[in-house]
Amino acid sequence: MLARVLTSECYTSNLEIIVCFSVHIYNSLYTKPYHIRIISKYQCTTVVLNARLAWLLIPRGRLPPVPPHWFGRVTCLPLSSITMAIYKVHAPSTTSLSDEDDGDDRKQRHAFESDNRALSVVPAQWTSKQRTSSFLPADTRPLPHNSPFSSLPPEILIHILKHLQSLRDLHNTLLVSRSWCECSVELLWHKPAFSKLDALDKLVNLLNSPDQTFTYASFIRRLNFLSLAPFTTDNVLLALSHCDRLERLTLVNCFELTSFALATALPHFPNIVALDLSGVVNTTDDAVIGLAKAARRLQGINLSGCGEVTDKGVLALASHCPLLRRVKLSGLEKLTDTPVSALARACPLLLEIDLNQCHLVTDVSVRDIWLYSGNMREMRLSHCSQLTDAAFPSPLRSQQAAQEGHHRHPFPSSAFRTDDLPPLIISRSFDHLRMLDLTACSLVTDDAIEGIISHAPKIRNLVLSKCSLLNDKSVEMICRLGRHLHYLHLGHAVNITDRSVRTLARSCTRLRYIDFASTFHFLRSLVCYLMLLPCRLHSVD
Repeated sequence: MLARVLTSECYTSNLEIIVCFSVHIYNSLYTKPYHIRIISKYQCTTVVLNARLAWLLIPRGRLPPVPPHWFGRVTCLPLSSITMAIYKVHAPSTTSLSDEDDGDDRKQRHAFESDNRALSVVPAQWTSKQRTSSFLPADTRPLPHNSPFSSLPPEILIHILKHLQSLRDLHNTLLVSRSWCECSVELLWHKPAFSKLDALDKLVNLLNSPDQTFTYASFIRRLNFLSLAPFTTDNVLLALSHCDRLERLTLVNCFELTSFALATALPHFPNIVALDLSGVVNTTDDAVIGLAKAARRLQGINLSGCGEVTDKGVLALASHCPLLRRVKLSGLEKLTDTPVSALARACPLLLEIDLNQCHLVTDVSVRDIWLYSGNMREMRLSHCSQLTDAAFPSPLRSQQAAQEGHHRHPFPSSAFRTDDLPPLIISRSFDHLRMLDLTACSLVTDDAIEGIISHAPKIRNLVLSKCSLLNDKSVEMICRLGRHLHYLHLGHAVNITDRSVRTLARSCTRLRYIDFASTFHFLRSLVCYLMLLPCRLHSVD
């Protein structure tokens, strides 16, 4: 087998960004497809097409055309042993709600297998054959037959154009030829952006128009109305009901939307993966139920501030959406334990849950989260004032005593009755838990912190503000987190003294933020001890 670079040419017809390197493979049988790897002097990114051709995609202005002799080597390997893409990228979060803190166990996926995996690899179809000649400018001619692009398969061309970052460059590809237009139009409409109200009006008028060059509604996969939230009305949302392939929708603070429009439009999104309705105050149970029954692939939903949503709507999510990973229910004051327990039991992939200011949530449902959500990364339970030590795993010493048959209170320092619930004995470790917020959980004591730290030894952000019953014992347990702890908030914990802070400064060497607000009785000592921390400490309050 012989691999050799033969030519180098730059194709400049209406598009000056593709540099083509033809690589011919000489093989007597030519029965296997081959993977062609080209490594240039500048470590350029390469995209594999097929066994006969390989194309190098270079953004405009970054590199000049590269002569063939600059190539270090050309290697050919069977495709059965390697993947299609040459380079790898970090896949974004499966939801648009939160992309933070995914770096710990984030796996690299190939560019062709990222969240665009559902993107069609077939050219778009014209809605009217009579309009094809009038859509393109008069000077647009078919590509010459001797051009390598004339025989390029459409699915390969789509993979190449997918890497264009500039919308202007992607728009220019529409004007190259009809075949290029068919391959690039869906990429251009994948995620429309609205910087002005006029652009939003044009989109609504186009989606409502019966005379369209392409079926544009089927191309749209992501929409974000955050910048135009005050102008997003019922007419806009109802027009989007034609976008049956929509995957991500952000309607943050779109307070003009009515319950009727939400209940009508949301069931028309069967492929929705992430939905952000935070601040949409007119969201009701009917809208959530209709969405849950239609969107079985839903992975993330944000209902923060949707005060009209009750147990009925959240129960529908638990019943119909088993793939849920991120659920934000902050501010749902009517929410009780029943739907929270149902989410924990029915959604084993749950990674994040936000129950901030859900005042009716008690120990019962939080215990189910610890029992059934072993992959939990973020748990926000701030202002859940009814939570006690019984909501959290019991300390390991209490579990050992229980196994030995010594029947004693699992939380000896708790000043409140927890006799109604047995100690929460958990055998596994929550190594994925990175964020825990217990702000204003005033009934939590040192023993609950001990149980949490013993089962979640890699917590990165810990918020215990206004937990007034905590003392030095809790800080000593927090010291066990060591280098994993980056953010600590112990404001208004008035029982903490400078003795434990000294140990904290020596143990948690990677702290970037620490808050001891309203602990003025050892402020001078606090500053002295925190000077022991490395310079990466960004803020002290």
